Amino acid sequence: MLGMTSNGASVFDSSPSVPICKSADGSSLRKSERSKNTWDNKIDDYDRSDDDKDDDEAPEDPGTGGTAAKKKKKRKPKKKRTSANASPKQSSPPRVPLTLLFPMGQYPVGEEVHYRNENAFRTTSEEKRYLDRVNNDFLEEYRHGAEVHRQVRHWAQKNIKPGQSLTEIAEEIEDGVRALTGHQGLEEGDNLKGGMGFPTGLSLNHCAAHFTPNAGNKTILQKEDVMKVDFGVHVNGRIVDSAFTMTFDPLYDNLLAAAKDATNAGVREAGIDVRMSDIGAAIQEAMESYEVEIGGQSLPVKCIRNLNGHDIVQYSIHGRKSVPIVKGGDQTKMEEGEIFAIETFGSTGKGYVRDDMETSHYAKRGDAPNVPLRISSARALLSSISKNFGTLPFCRRYLDRLGHEKYLLGLNNLVSSGIVEAYPPLCDSKGSYTAQFEHTILLRPTVKEVISRGEPRSCPGGGMSTTINVAPNQGSQLLLQPVQSQDSFDHFFWTYTEEPHQSRRQAIVKAHPQVTKLCGHEPLTKYIVLGVVILQIFCAVWLRHSPLLSARFLLTSYIIGATANQNLFLAIHEISHNLAFKSPKANRLFAVFANLPIGLPYSASFRPYHLMHHKSLGVDGLDTDLPTSLEAFFLDSLLGKAFFCTFQILFYAIRPMMVYRLSFTSLHLFNVVAQLAFDALLMHYIGASALAYLITSSFFAGSLHPCAGHFIAEHYVFGQQNPSIRTISNKLLVPETYSYYGPLNLLTYNVGMHNEHHDFPAIPWSRLPLLHETAKDFYIDLPHHTSWVRVIWQFISDKEVGLWCRVKRETGGKRAGCGKSR
Repeated sequence: MLGMTSNGASVFDSSPSVPICKSADGSSLRKSERSKNTWDNKIDDYDRSDDDKDDDEAPEDPGTGGTAAKKKKKRKPKKKRTSANASPKQSSPPRVPLTLLFPMGQYPVGEEVHYRNENAFRTTSEEKRYLDRVNNDFLEEYRHGAEVHRQVRHWAQKNIKPGQSLTEIAEEIEDGVRALTGHQGLEEGDNLKGGMGFPTGLSLNHCAAHFTPNAGNKTILQKEDVMKVDFGVHVNGRIVDSAFTMTFDPLYDNLLAAAKDATNAGVREAGIDVRMSDIGAAIQEAMESYEVEIGGQSLPVKCIRNLNGHDIVQYSIHGRKSVPIVKGGDQTKMEEGEIFAIETFGSTGKGYVRDDMETSHYAKRGDAPNVPLRISSARALLSSISKNFGTLPFCRRYLDRLGHEKYLLGLNNLVSSGIVEAYPPLCDSKGSYTAQFEHTILLRPTVKEVISRGEPRSCPGGGMSTTINVAPNQGSQLLLQPVQSQDSFDHFFWTYTEEPHQSRRQAIVKAHPQVTKLCGHEPLTKYIVLGVVILQIFCAVWLRHSPLLSARFLLTSYIIGATANQNLFLAIHEISHNLAFKSPKANRLFAVFANLPIGLPYSASFRPYHLMHHKSLGVDGLDTDLPTSLEAFFLDSLLGKAFFCTFQILFYAIRPMMVYRLSFTSLHLFNVVAQLAFDALLMHYIGASALAYLITSSFFAGSLHPCAGHFIAEHYVFGQQNPSIRTISNKLLVPETYSYYGPLNLLTYNVGMHNEHHDFPAIPWSRLPLLHETAKDFYIDLPHHTSWVRVIWQFISDKEVGLWCRVKRETGGKRAGCGKSR
C-alpha cells in the first residue's frame, strides 16, 4: 500500500510503456521458457558428471603392474542420479529463485471465488472462459509475484522477533524478494523486470503506513510494539500488494482480529459491478464491532477513515479508483479485469492520520511535468530513477544501494518540481495503536481470484499449498469446505454453505440501493428504555409489601415485569449494535443503565457474544446461541424440551462461558459495580422483595412467556424437512433464520423481523418494517412465524422439532471479542 487517501489522490496517474524483455540474439523470450531450459541443462550436466566421476574412479587393471596393483582404489558407492522430477526445497531465509522451484513456469493459483447472483453465469460462460485463457501470461506473472510474496511473508512471520533492528528486518525481506524473483536490481533496468513493488513498510504503533528505515536508523523492535509489515512484489510491473500486522503481546489480539476481519469482509464483498460504498460499509461494520482492553481501559477500534484500498495497474501501485473503508456515497463500481488491493486500517486513536516523521518513500509521477532542472545532481538522479524504478516507489536505502551519495539536495529539487512525489509516514495520535491487513484480488472474467492468499507452495518444513475453490450453490450461497466427520449421535443440520445474510444483503442493496439510507441510530430508543426502567422501579415499590408467592406478586411479575424486562433485554440487543447513540461509548454506558431492572449484570458480556453470533452464525464453537450436543442429547424428549423452555434463560446465561470465556474488562467491572450498587440501594430503601420482583421478572421473561418465543423462533428449523437434508454430503439447503410477523413485535423492538435484522444489523428496529416493505420481493417467500405462543407449543410437542433442529457449520466464522476456547 502506498499513499492512497480518502480524497482519491493517487501516487501515479499513468504508467510508462516498458519494452518486452529480449534474449541476447534479439528474439523475444518468456522468462519461464528460459528458466525451464536452464533447469533441464543443470539436470543433464549433473547426471553426466556423476557418470564421469564413477568412470574415473574405476580400479586399474592388475596386469599393468606397478603400485597400481598394490594400492587398489576402493570403489566409492555410486551416487543416485537426480531425477528430472526432483523438487528442490526453499532455503531459510528464502534465497532459491522461484524459477528453479517451478521450472515449468506454472505458479500456484490463488483462492478462487465464483461470482454470485447475476454474475453466476460467468463461471460457465464460454466467452468468459476464452477471455480467461487469453490472459494466461498476465496471470502467470501475477501468480509468480504472489508466490514470492507468500514465501517471503511466511518466513518473515516465523522469524521476526523483538530485539531486531528495523533495518535488519527490512533488508532480510527485500533480499528474499530479490533472490526469489531473480532480479537483484543492481544493473540498470533490472529492477523494472522484477523485484520489490515498493519499499518494505515497517510502521510501529501509532504510525499506520509509509515508514521504512532510512540509512542510520537505529530503531529496535520491542516486545510491546505493534508493527505493520507492508511490502510489494512485482514481475514485469504486475504488483502484488499484501500486508499483515505483527505483535508479541496478546493484549493487542483484538486489534489485529478487527483489521483482519475487516479485510476479509472487504474481500468477500468485492466483485464485478459492486459499488465502493457497499464495500466500505461492510468493512466499517466489521472493524468497529471490536474493542480493545489496554491499560484497564476499553477502547473501540475505529477505521482510519482517510486511508483506503486502491486499484493496481501495471507499474503503478495506485490507479484511479480507491476502495473506502468507511461507509459513504461513492457509487463507483468495480469492473471486469481490474485488480484491487483490499486493505484496512484499524486504530485505537482518532481514526484519522496525518503526515509525521522523516520521509522515506518516494515515487516518480506518471504525469510528471517536463520542467528544466538547474541542479546537475537532480538531473543525474532523475535519470537513475527513470532507468531503475520508472514509476515504481522507492526509498532512500534503494538509492544508497545503487551507489548514490549526497543526493538529498537533488531529490528535494525533484520533489519541489513536481516530478517526484514524497510520501511521509502517516500517523494517528501518539499513544494509539494501529493495525493493517491487506490482500490483492483479480476480477477475472470467470472468477474472483484472491491472488495473495494462502500458504507457500514450497518452503522449509512447510507443506504443499492447495487452491481453494469456492463454488456456487442454490440461490446465492457458497459451498465451503466439507465437514470431515460427525459424531454418530449428532443430528444437527450440518451444512457446506456460508450463512445466507451476507449474499442477500448484497443482492438487496443492488436491487434497492436506497435501503442503505435506513442505517443509523434511533433517538427514540433511549426514551423508551427510560420509561421502562421507571415502570419497573415503580412496580418494585408497589410490590414491596407483597408476599413472594401471592397472586399479585406473581401475576405482576409475569404480565408486566416479564414483558418489561424482555423489552430491556432487546433494548440492550439494539444498543449492542450502536443503535441508540452515535457514540459507541455512550451506547456501552447506556446498556449498563438498561441492565439495572434486570437485577443481574450481563450487558457488557452480551455484546461481544452477540456480535460473534452475527459474524459466525451457525459456526460450531463460536456461535454460543447454538445448543451443544450434550444439551440436545439429554433434552431430546417432550419433558426435556419443556424443561429447556422453562429454564432457557439459564441455558443462555451459562452456555457461552462453556464455549469460550471473555476477558474481564473495565466495562465488565463497571457493569458489575453499577448493578450491585443499584441492587443494594433497592434493598436498603425499598426492601428485598423489590429485588426479588426484578429477578423473578427476568426469570419469567426467559421462560414460558409469549415474548420468550423469539428465542426459539429465530433460528430453530421448523416444518417437515427431508430426512436426507441431515446428511452433509447431500449438500441440501435448509432455512436457518425465521422472521415473526405479529403484534408482539410492538413490545420487543421488532426483533421478530429477524431475517431483516441479520441482513442489515445497522438498521434500527424502527426502520425494519420499511426495509421489509422496500425489499418485500426478497422476504415474501421466506419461511416465517405468525405466533410465538404456537412456536413454543410446537417446539415442545412436535417430535420433528427440538434442540437438534439447528443449522451448524464448521467453517466461515470470525470471533468477535477476545476469549479463550474451552
